[in-house]
Amino acid sequence: MKGAPAGGTPPDAPPHTYRSLPGSDGAPTWFYSMLPNKVGLGSTINLPPIFLTEVLGGTVATVGIASALTSAATVPAAAIWGWLSDRYGTRRSYMMVGYLGFAIPTILMAFSTQVWHYIVLAVLLGAWSVAGTPVFSTLIMDTVPRSEWDETFGRFNAISGWGVVFGRLVGLLCIAYGIGAFGNVPTQRALWIISGTLSLSSVIWAYRVVPQPNMPKPRRAHPHNPELIPGGSFPPLARIRQTLRALGQLSPGSTLRYVTQTLPHVPGALWRRGSDALSDPLIAYYFTTFVMFTMSVMAYTPFAVWQRQVLGNSTATVFLVGMVNSIASALSYRWVGRLIKRYGSMRVQMVTNSARIITFAGFAMIGWMGITGTGSLALLLLLNAISGLGWAGIAVAGNTTVAHLAPRGSEGAAVGTYTSFVSVGSILGAFISGYLVLLTNFEIVFALGAAGVALTVYFLHRIRESAPMSAREHL
Repeated sequence: MKGAPAGGTPPDAPPHTYRSLPGSDGAPTWFYSMLPNKVGLGSTINLPPIFLTEVLGGTVATVGIASALTSAATVPAAAIWGWLSDRYGTRRSYMMVGYLGFAIPTILMAFSTQVWHYIVLAVLLGAWSVAGTPVFSTLIMDTVPRSEWDETFGRFNAISGWGVVFGRLVGLLCIAYGIGAFGNVPTQRALWIISGTLSLSSVIWAYRVVPQPNMPKPRRAHPHNPELIPGGSFPPLARIRQTLRALGQLSPGSTLRYVTQTLPHVPGALWRRGSDALSDPLIAYYFTTFVMFTMSVMAYTPFAVWQRQVLGNSTATVFLVGMVNSIASALSYRWVGRLIKRYGSMRVQMVTNSARIITFAGFAMIGWMGITGTGSLALLLLLNAISGLGWAGIAVAGNTTVAHLAPRGSEGAAVGTYTSFVSVGSILGAFISGYLVLLTNFEIVFALGAAGVALTVYFLHRIRESAPMSAREHL
């Protein structure tokens, strides 16, 4: 390899090279295969709460339940897809499956007539489309030198972000002009079909340009190797049989004494195990991610409904506000990637999480002060621009943090697990959001979201301080 030392290949050299498009600033060609999918995603990203409440007759609680169940479907699916992608098949095949998993349910959503029709399709979309989520990160790690991960993740997210921005513009134009020409309900249904059809073209594009590096798969744990089986020296099934035989030899009296003597110590043991687990920086980061997404999704789930029902904004205005968020993110991805390379992922994420605190607190203040009309629109545009900056930091820093903390050879599983924690947080946040709005009001939900995200800034600081020195320079 050109530039390699005489003794061999540099330790962080990629095992596979990639092609880039002319004028693409070095971005691999396969990055652009996701654009039609991202355009489709962006075109309908604000549509679910409006579609559920205005077309299918749901409530703000229905919006939360639908969002929670969609995220719930991704929890086991993300971990399973990540595990499979590390062991079987090619990265490209999982990427194509993910694009297809977005396209088909999205098209079918146009024909849903009941809330439960939509929820079933949303669950299918959540479980199926997430097939490609771990693959994006692992394919970058497979084909890019480790020293270039931060900037490459930033470049990848920038391309993805601009795809979503263009998609939001497509959705805005369809809503703004379609409702006047064809009516509200037909326009919203047609937008689902447009979105899904766009994602289908990503399947074909990915087949043509996504590389297929021959990566070594993780070594499987041998069932009789005690070093590879946590907590014991024999296989799990044998351990279960041994435990059952031991329980069968206990008398009722000795069993009762054992339970009464052991039960008081269970909470302490669970607390110690939890504390030991959280001492691992990767696990602690998973927990912080869970809290952050719980509070963020809780605050954002009713946002579109709040604009329509409380502020009296039009559907087109809701789409416009969302588009500003995506534009700010897209403009920030590359810049955030460079900041992460210079200062570390967790330092940058602490700052960008603070941007979300400002956003949610601002939403609450708009409601409490009774600001409506042009004044509220101007403030929402500003706050969503700030939120977009915050999201850029979360997206890029999340990927790079997990990439640096993950064990070698298990990156796909680590990213899949990270996605699962994101999904679990999204489930809880979305589920409680609608009911909290019904029990209190929109403004209190926004304020709670700001307080919860503030807590994650403290968690990130503690994780970075306790991380090993070898990892801290990247964090």
